[in-house]
Amino acid sequence: METTNKVKIWTFVMSSFSRTYGVNRVKAEEKFHEIALFWSDENEVDKYKTLEEYDAYFKKLYEEWK
Repeated sequence: METTNKVKIWTFVMSSFSRTYGVNRVKAEEKFHEIALFWSDENEVDKYKTLEEYDAYFKKLYEEWK
C-alpha cells in the first residue's frame, strides 16, 4: 500500500478514536496507535458509509483488542 494512503487511513482511524475516547486519552494510550497501524495495513476506508458506523466499529475493535 502506498505510504501516503496508509498515513491517511491511520489518521482516519485515530480521529475516530478521538471522537469516541477523547484526544488526550488517545494520545496517551499506545493501544490506539497499535490498532490504527494494524488497520491501516489491512483495510480500506470505504467499508462503512457513515462516521457513526466507523466509530462504533472501532470502539468494538478497541474493546476486543488484546
